[in-house]
Order: sequence, then C-alpha cells, then structure tokens
Amino acid sequence: MLKIGDWVTQYSAGYWKVLNILPKYADSDYSYNGNMWQKGDRLGDWVILKKGFTPKLRPSNACECVDAQWCKAVTTDTLEAIKAAFRENPKARQKFDLSPDMPTPAIASTWLRLTEAQAAALKELLASLPERFTKERFWAQAVAFQKSIADPSAGTHILYIYGYPWEMDAMFEPLFFDAELKEIP
Repeated sequence: MLKIGDWVTQYSAGYWKVLNILPKYADSDYSYNGNMWQKGDRLGDWVILKKGFTPKLRPSNACECVDAQWCKAVTTDTLEAIKAAFRENPKARQKFDLSPDMPTPAIASTWLRLTEAQAAALKELLASLPERFTKERFWAQAVAFQKSIADPSAGTHILYIYGYPWEMDAMFEPLFFDAELKEIP
C-alpha cells in the first residue's frame, strides 16, 4: 500500500517520491479486456510523483501523475542509497525540493476556423470563464463557436483546455481550469 513520502519506481525510469494520492473515478461507461465500469465507479488511485534520480542515482527532476498500479516501492537498499545520495549532494536535494510539485496538466484541443472578430470574441469569453468548468459548461457558453469547429487542415486556431485527470465535479465530469486560443501561423 503506497503512502505519501514513499519512494517508488514506475513506467518512467528513475526513482520517484510520492507527493499525493488521489481517487480515480470513471468519467464514462466503458469496458476493457472483459471488465466493465460505469461512470462514477472507483477505478483506483492517481499518484502524483516527483522525480529525484535516474536509475543510476544521478539527480533528475520531473513531476508526473500516474495510475497507482504502475508504482512499486523501492527496496530498503535503494531507499538507503537515495538518502545517501541526498546527504552527499545537498545541491541536488535543494534542486529536488525547489522543483515543481504539480505535473503538466492534461490538454484537450479543438481546431477552429475563426475570423479575427470571432477570435477576439472567443478570447473575451475565455477570460470570463469560472475557476473550474466542465466541457459541457464551456460549450454552453461558447455555443456560437461550435459551428467553427474545423478539420485541422482548415483550422485557423487551436483551442486548448487544461485540466488534471483527478479533478471532477459531483457528476464525475472532468473539470478544467484554463483555456487558451492560439492562432495557427
């Protein structure tokens, strides 16, 4: 059983410290390999990890969110080697402590074909979004822009919507915290 503060390995190489453990829920009904889940079913846990070292115990920094099933606790010998590496290299410890402790957010993207006036209006709408919102709520506010959704070859802009996989509303709809419109050069 993982706990905050444990050092683990996962599918990305290296040694990672567990920063947080968050529940993972199904955001839709689906089946996979003969297993079936309904929206809202508990699927396990998300784990936020902070990288301290490569597999050869060279200092390295990153932050990721992974399914807990990928995490394996390090051996006692490896844990002692990690502690020794930090003792012997205080700068690596300081860099680890100061490195980001939130992973890069997930991004949902939509290609749009917009005029300059439409792009300006959409940017204004994006600036007025609430702190957290669902895709459904976003498109309810941006309904006028749905007809501008385009194939990538015809798009003039890309709409990026940012969120974390563990953030959901009471109905198990993914929540997003930011949106950005970029013009395609």
